[in-house]
Amino acid sequence: MENIFKKFIYTEIDEIYNSTKYKFLKNKEILITGATGLLGQYFVAFFLKASEGKNKPKNITLLHKSEIPKYLNFLKKNKSFKLRKIDLAEKKFSSTKKYDYIIHLATYGQPKKFLDESLKTFFLNTSLIEDLILHLKNRGIFLFLSSSEIYFGLKNKPKEDSIGKINTNMNRAAYIFSKLSGETFLNIYKRKHSLNFKSIRLCSAFGPGNKKDDSRVIYELIKKGLITKKISLQDNGSALRSYVYILDAIKMIINIMFFGKHNTYNVGGKNLISIKKLGLSISKILKCSFKNSKNKKTNFSAPQLASVNTELYKKEFGPPDYKSFNKSLKKTIEWQKTLY
Repeated sequence: MENIFKKFIYTEIDEIYNSTKYKFLKNKEILITGATGLLGQYFVAFFLKASEGKNKPKNITLLHKSEIPKYLNFLKKNKSFKLRKIDLAEKKFSSTKKYDYIIHLATYGQPKKFLDESLKTFFLNTSLIEDLILHLKNRGIFLFLSSSEIYFGLKNKPKEDSIGKINTNMNRAAYIFSKLSGETFLNIYKRKHSLNFKSIRLCSAFGPGNKKDDSRVIYELIKKGLITKKISLQDNGSALRSYVYILDAIKMIINIMFFGKHNTYNVGGKNLISIKKLGLSISKILKCSFKNSKNKKTNFSAPQLASVNTELYKKEFGPPDYKSFNKSLKKTIEWQKTLY
């Protein structure tokens, strides 16, 4: 069977990796938490590409909570990679090694998971950061995956200096406040210890690399269409999302991590799409039925608008060359087909 990681993810990295641009990766030591997640797998592909050239990193340590997907088993034979299964919310990370780059992605991005595991979510975004920073070399870079959910309740496209309309009673409070607390800790640590960190407020990334149990709406709609040949919504589908294809997101994040002049950046897509229109688009591609809910109410626990202002990124790196949404959606569906 063809390796789906290499087919869907690794081949796309050619658009990002340039051996001359990233020659500073030579002999670097890298740690990635949440390495088998959606974003993590694209980082794995990026550093795998780097490890195959003359400026290869010294080693890349991948931390993962669940069993590693079978299609990534080939990494166990790659001397540049070290895989370690660990639940960072349950067991303290210990290592005698210090790293040039720490990429912290183990922070529960799926609503179902961060709602079910709110205490672990808070820990992963706060206390764990301090443990990880102790393993960062002087002049190293720490990348923290924050979220656009910190803008909950705001209209339009919020900038990095905006803050949402949130309170501690919300069911999503553990996730939102833990992201804000994590960012606050990093800013304090920067002032006290000159930490070089980058915080990424990512908005609605999608694409190949998700797992079967990923319950985010875009994957749930595709799953319904593939398995039942019917797509139906639980509410009126009026919520709006500014989706960004994962390759576009990783391009922006890697630029920010290594070349960004600021500490906090929004990363997201260009155009808004309603959940209803998203469902219709998926149904057309899969040639299955679509039914909108008669329920006029919406899921008020989820943001009714998820979108961010990316002008700060554009000023430094120019406008992102976003992939076609429809083509990106088709590729995501092709990935989903391999899972079911």
